[in-house]
Amino acid sequence: MRIKDGQQSSSNAFLSPQWGGIMICNLQQTALTNSTRPQWIEVDMNPVMNTFLAQLKLLLGVMPVKLVDGVEVRFPKDVGITQWEQESVMRQKTMEYLATSTITLTSLAQLLGKISNMVINDHIQQQVQQALHAVHQSVTALEHGNLTVAVLTAKTAIKSSEEAFFDPSILELLYFPDDQKYAIYIPLFLPISLPVLLSLRQAIIWYRGKDDEDRKDEKKDKQE
Repeated sequence: MRIKDGQQSSSNAFLSPQWGGIMICNLQQTALTNSTRPQWIEVDMNPVMNTFLAQLKLLLGVMPVKLVDGVEVRFPKDVGITQWEQESVMRQKTMEYLATSTITLTSLAQLLGKISNMVINDHIQQQVQQALHAVHQSVTALEHGNLTVAVLTAKTAIKSSEEAFFDPSILELLYFPDDQKYAIYIPLFLPISLPVLLSLRQAIIWYRGKDDEDRKDEKKDKQE
């Protein structure tokens, strides 16, 4: 089996992003092809492992080196991933975590601005503060070149921000907006409020009538 996309693939392999890589290894036919007995087959693993390492680097986000004219890059032998490739992956993951946590916190702030009656619990506030503190720590570590601290604090930031955004108390208010509250409470309180309002109206009329009678009595007393 051969993979062809315009022209035949040299590695006979392809990559499925965020899933993995597949390589088709065609074995050489032996003289005992029709035999039902087990056969000993030897596979050269060097090209297989080279393809595996190339696919692994692409899945991890390690970008290939773009050579410039007159510049030669020499890699150490028998090394799967070099140190600068590890640092490149750590920088990329740090930026990805920081971007995701920042977007999550911004979305949470916008959500709180739209829903005025949303109650924020103390533990949500602590998670937001922890996420902001971790973001500042990660940015500071990146500026000083400490990639290990940067990626770990960025991971803490994305974890805290997502826990705050997807807190069950916030999700309950999202699925219970104001219009549904009115639809539930109005039929409940309207029958109770009508007798109270009518009684209040009668009390106001009675008070005004009594006040008029008192004034008339005062006028009579003055005339006498």
